[in-house]
This record gives sequence, C-alpha cells and structure tokens, in this order.
Amino acid sequence: MMTFFTILLFIAVAGLAMGTLAAVKVWYSLTTLFILLVSLCFSSLWFGIILGGMLFGWLPLLFTKIVIVLCCLGLAWFFLNKFHPSYGYFPYRGWIHWIFLGAFFLLIGIDYANLGISSWFLLLLLPVFAAMLFAGTFIMWKIKSMLRGGPVFIYLPLVLLVFLGLIKLI
Repeated sequence: MMTFFTILLFIAVAGLAMGTLAAVKVWYSLTTLFILLVSLCFSSLWFGIILGGMLFGWLPLLFTKIVIVLCCLGLAWFFLNKFHPSYGYFPYRGWIHWIFLGAFFLLIGIDYANLGISSWFLLLLLPVFAAMLFAGTFIMWKIKSMLRGGPVFIYLPLVLLVFLGLIKLI
C-alpha cells in the first residue's frame, strides 16, 4: 500500500514539476506543449517499464533509486543552466532538453519495472499526471500574476525536481 502512495505522489509531483516548467515562459502553443509533454513522458515511462521488465530486471532497486535521484538533481542543474528569461526552460530551438526528459522518464519506467509495477497500472495514472500538469501550469500562472515578475518564482520547477528526488528516496 505504501508503494502505491509513493508512486502516486511521485507521478503527481512529476506532473506538477513539468507543468511549472512549461508555464514559466512558453514559446510553443500551450496545447501543443501539453500534448508533447504528456506523450513524451508517458511513452518513455511505458517503454522503460517494458524494457526494464525484459532487460534490466537484474538491477538492484537501490541502484535505480540513486540513479533517479541523481537524474532529478542533474535535471534541475541542467534547466538552471539553460534557463533564459526570454525563452524559459523550453527554448524554441534545440532537442537536448526533450532527450533528457525522455531519458529521465525511461529510467523511472525501468525502476518501476524492477518494483514489479504493471504498465497497465501506470496507464491508470496518466490522468493524474495530466491533471497535475495542468495544475502546475495554473499554479505558476497564479504565482506570476501575484508576484508580477518576481525573480524567485521561476525557480519553483527546479525546487520541485529536487523534491522529486527526495520523494524517490522514500
């Protein structure tokens, strides 16, 4: 039962982090960005579960947890270095941020396969991820309108990525 709630919390915070990342500054159409984020993240997660069940079942759980925590911290560092006030976290050009996000969710899928989580179960969590993606965007818009361009709120997605790493340690 504890595993279910930690997976649910992890997926919810991951959706919240992706939503806040997307809402800081958007160059793409927001609908297109949401569809791209949900499809990239969940297809990578699903493929990671299939790949993890077939090839990486021998990996220790502690190893995959440590790798995911390091990836969360690495993603926060990467987005901190790539952030530009006029482009946001998702620049108009370049693919490296999409590759890193896809690889991150692939690793999460491999970890969930090692935990014995079914890919069909995670398909049921897709609406939770999508709802938290919308909630993250809404929260970021509200914070931006209340603070009127304050310099601190743009780091909320990075704090959520670090918090995601802490959740994985549970």
